[in-house]
Amino acid sequence: MEQKALKLYVWQNVLRDYSAGLAVVLAHDEDEAREIMKRDFPEYIAEQLPFSNVEVVTEPTGFYVYGGG
Repeated sequence: MEQKALKLYVWQNVLRDYSAGLAVVLAHDEDEAREIMKRDFPEYIAEQLPFSNVEVVTEPTGFYVYGGG
């Protein structure tokens, strides 16, 4: 049985403090991504991430987010 390809699930402009944050999960599908998030992220972080506005990356790419305040 062939396993589904991994995808990178990216939430940008989240976890805002002085500036917006970023959260990423590598998973086979969005349901698995959310299970990993619940397992690996502190509960208060997982609760802040929207169920919409997730970017799914399936092709080689690069992006960045400035830090700071």
